[in-house]
Amino acid sequence: MRINLDNFYKLGFIFIIFLLFEYSLLYASESKLESTKLKDIWREAIEKNRNLDSYGALKEWTKAIDIAPNNHYLFYNRGLTYSKLQLLSQAIKDFDESIKLKPDFAPAFADRGMAYYELDQKDRACDDFKKSAKLKNKRAIIWIKDTQRSYWCIKK
Repeated sequence: MRINLDNFYKLGFIFIIFLLFEYSLLYASESKLESTKLKDIWREAIEKNRNLDSYGALKEWTKAIDIAPNNHYLFYNRGLTYSKLQLLSQAIKDFDESIKLKPDFAPAFADRGMAYYELDQKDRACDDFKKSAKLKNKRAIIWIKDTQRSYWCIKK
């Protein structure tokens, strides 16, 4: 019996395509499962924040970050929760990570600026407010234009 190598290669190629297809379906289902889990955790974190359970919300944000460590919104939201608890150094670290993941994310600059302001690091706060305003963040623009609040930043 003679083996036709062309048919053998075609069958091998089809087999490889089939395996890749199976792998992509498996990968997609895992991603969908993770996405669903992430949405559930996100809702839980929001609900805990709404119910003034900030420490519970921190745990939920951390779980979400474990699932999606490249999501700048998760770090940003956890940073906001740290800020709410006046844990400003931790908040700044999370805002830093959010900015690292998305360098044009204006809200992270604005909220990091507020944390620096609260820590009396006004030069850093001013720099962040200006960066956020340059990125068209309305809150930062309003803050900078309010001379009673930001006179020290305008002089700079």
